[in-house]
Amino acid sequence: MGLTLDFAYLLVCIVISPWLVYRLATSGFGDLKRRFGRNLGAPLKRSIWLHGSSAGEVALLRPLIALLERDFPATPLVISAFTVTGLAAAAKLYPRHRVVPLPVDLSFVVRRCFTHFDPELVIVAESEFWPNFIAGARQRNTSVMLINGKMSAKSYRVHARTGLIGRVLRMLDLAAVQTEEHAGRLRALGVDVERVRVTGNMKYDLTRATTDRDQAQALRRSLGYGADDVVIIGGSLHEQEDEALLEAYASGRETSAPVALILVPRYPAEAAAVEQRVRARGYPSILKTAVDSGRERAPGRDGVLVVDTVGELGKLYAVADIAFVGGSLFFRGANKGGHNLMEPAILAIPVLFGPYNFSFKETVEDLLAADAGKLVRDAAELKDAIVSLVTDSRARRELGARAQRVVLEGQGATARNYALLVELLKARA
Repeated sequence: MGLTLDFAYLLVCIVISPWLVYRLATSGFGDLKRRFGRNLGAPLKRSIWLHGSSAGEVALLRPLIALLERDFPATPLVISAFTVTGLAAAAKLYPRHRVVPLPVDLSFVVRRCFTHFDPELVIVAESEFWPNFIAGARQRNTSVMLINGKMSAKSYRVHARTGLIGRVLRMLDLAAVQTEEHAGRLRALGVDVERVRVTGNMKYDLTRATTDRDQAQALRRSLGYGADDVVIIGGSLHEQEDEALLEAYASGRETSAPVALILVPRYPAEAAAVEQRVRARGYPSILKTAVDSGRERAPGRDGVLVVDTVGELGKLYAVADIAFVGGSLFFRGANKGGHNLMEPAILAIPVLFGPYNFSFKETVEDLLAADAGKLVRDAAELKDAIVSLVTDSRARRELGARAQRVVLEGQGATARNYALLVELLKARA
């Protein structure tokens, strides 16, 4: 596989060379040497190498790494990421360990890195099926485990035609996947049935309530909301979603319910524009930073709170009675869809979301299967759902309770994967 694949990579690099030059010019050459197996620090012995592509996958490894630190304190850990954001996240989350960019998937580069780090186990997250990387590990008799594995129907069709990834997957010692659906696709590509285990989605294990009930109630009061107010929050909103939610809010105000609204743009820099659109509709609008600094009073249900701060969404979900999770109502790209639905769900908050939730497909399916979330296909359905919920407190409580139950029952995948990991290490010993 090595030389043939190296040649194929070379051809691809020639074709995309203008883009590569641009990326190197704009991103700098800082990690280029490390991606080619240079400047990796002191050599290691008998390490465990964990790899996640981006910041999300890197964060997913956190509970697993904590267990390794507890039970194997003398074992060096190597954490790699493919994207720049993933690498930055790994450096921040795991300062005690060796953090490196994923090596260029050329056989001689991979060999150099494996010689340097001497891993006895390589763990790859979700769908990071780099052929030379996995083949290089197996050539060294290094065990390879897939955790939180997944494969979309589209990817399966491509891999079934080309055959390359099927060959790679058959090299895995163990594939721990999220659902039976993903397991079936791996088996269909030729992975030994005994090597495929359905262990659940580790993302549920990352979900914890960010504030307790007393703290949430105190924050709610400080923002001017009464016990009977029905607070709607739009979290991680992208373009046009704030306007759709404002329209739904307007319809909610036409009922007898005491409705309030919090808008949280995905990017704080957009808060000023959101605030202007709120005022254009005739509603008072106050920025969260103005409230925090004491320049303005919290609007309560007499106006709209627009959040222009970072890192507070989890706490603000706890203040709300209904949550719409953004990035999902309008199409933004084939690989862009939705944000974390589990944050409000763990708090027993009714969760609404649009149809474009590619990034949280499994969570959406779990919520819908349990009648624990509402899918709204457009702005009109969002409005209808909001009006229905603001006027029915019992429906809100029951929907929120079911959402919380989905998250709690989904937890435990990390422990199951860790048990399999330890078995694999014991088998090697």
